[in-house]
Amino acid sequence: MNPIEVATAYLDALVRRDPSGVPLTADVRRVVNGQASAAGDDALRESIRHEPPFTIAPDRRWIVGSDELVAFYDLSAEVGDGAPIPVTVGERFEFRDGLISEIEAVHITTPGPPLGWLDGVAEGAADEGVVPAVRAYLDALVSHEAGAVLLADDVRRVENGNLTGEGSDDLRTSLESEIMQMVQGISDERWVIAGDSAAVFYNLSAGSPGDVMPVLIAERFRTNGGVLTEIEAIFATPSS
Repeated sequence: MNPIEVATAYLDALVRRDPSGVPLTADVRRVVNGQASAAGDDALRESIRHEPPFTIAPDRRWIVGSDELVAFYDLSAEVGDGAPIPVTVGERFEFRDGLISEIEAVHITTPGPPLGWLDGVAEGAADEGVVPAVRAYLDALVSHEAGAVLLADDVRRVENGNLTGEGSDDLRTSLESEIMQMVQGISDERWVIAGDSAAVFYNLSAGSPGDVMPVLIAERFRTNGGVLTEIEAIFATPSS
């Protein structure tokens, strides 16, 4: 199976609550919102059997690296007799010998249904402008200076299911807004890059000097000609 087929087998197993067909290494490890949720294939398979019922929307956004893959997707969780709860997920998979060896997921409930990202696959060698565009954006989160960020005129940013930037002027204003002064730094970046896209999982420190709160970020970027066209961010506090 190719990486997308392997990851899809895992996602399908979550929905079915049947881990029998999931290709896992014996020492597989899964971390969800910063907390270890399973260590070893037996523990992960048992966890899958006890997943709450949910369905996954078909418009998955894939970034396929050499030995790892990232999937961003939306699901509807069924809780009791109430309306389904929308959740957005960013999930990073590492592979060894064609088997899943590590899973890192960041998820959060959202205010409504998915905003309609197109299903897409980014794979192959990374376009030359991807890393500089993403790097400039991440640097601006900390510097609070957006002048050097490479943005398409029609760039769109969605954070935790909310549209938080539409157009380059709007996004630059947002990056330099007062609330962004809370961002003190970012660390522990985990990149997956392919084609016109990149995903970065990282830790963000928010607050004031000496009083910071850790925030987990999974962020997907798409570029065109070296400028950012799509930004999709999921952030959560550890164990949220």
